[in-house]
Amino acid sequence: MPQDLPEQIIAQIDTNHKPRLLFEMGLSSTLRYVADKINLVFPTEGNTYTAKAIEITNVVQSLEGQVQKIVVKFDNVTRDMAGYCHNEDFSGKSLIIKRVYVGELGNSSYYKEVFNGLMEKPTEISRYWLTVSANSGKPLNRKCLKLAYQRMCPWQFGGTECNTDGNADLTSLTASGTADSGSTTTLTHDALTQDDDYWNYGNIEITKDNVVYNRKVKDFDADTDTITFDVALPVAVDGTTTYILYKGCDQTWATCSAENAWGPSADNYLNFGGCIHITKKLDTE
Repeated sequence: MPQDLPEQIIAQIDTNHKPRLLFEMGLSSTLRYVADKINLVFPTEGNTYTAKAIEITNVVQSLEGQVQKIVVKFDNVTRDMAGYCHNEDFSGKSLIIKRVYVGELGNSSYYKEVFNGLMEKPTEISRYWLTVSANSGKPLNRKCLKLAYQRMCPWQFGGTECNTDGNADLTSLTASGTADSGSTTTLTHDALTQDDDYWNYGNIEITKDNVVYNRKVKDFDADTDTITFDVALPVAVDGTTTYILYKGCDQTWATCSAENAWGPSADNYLNFGGCIHITKKLDTE
């Protein structure tokens, strides 16, 4: 019995000729990814597809075998996909998936189209993945409101809807520097001269020993220039720790109307997305 495979078989199973999946996302600029460990250029001397961990977790097919809906998870460890999600509207934008063979990349027509459809808003943005689903065919047009009838504002502070008038501009409502001291739950810096509670409900990005930690701000004490985090860090803040602070909001009408130290820089009630006339349930006898 032969111990080695024939050359013809080896040629057929050569890694370089295995199929690769290419993903094209039609945002404001086209994002191109390949589900592989190294970048791929297709066609030769053409577009570069960046290597990325990608998983297809759910596929819905018609009886004829046509892919009608697909759920794709894109690696978000470097937070690049979260950045696109924050700045781009995925809804209604195209997602194209192609299958190519690395040994045959010389012509732009050398591919098999696996899926071509329109994306929905991402359903999950976690530390490791961005999950987005897409449908082939024409999307349904809703005839009813998608917003919930609620007291709290649904907008993201600093987002497009919230910052329509420039009162929640996170490019200016921010601070950064190197801490003077701290602990696993606090950071103190004498450059934080804002009013008491100014940074409450905000976000802080803390970097120590080249590791980045993201936390919500639980409280800001102006007397001691101290930020308190909502969740303790696995390391203690010290004089080598750097940070970036972003102002936050508790999504209430009072804060949107500039009645609190935190929130927008001026009265932003025109962009409030909640329903101010909802009251609490009263107990009756």
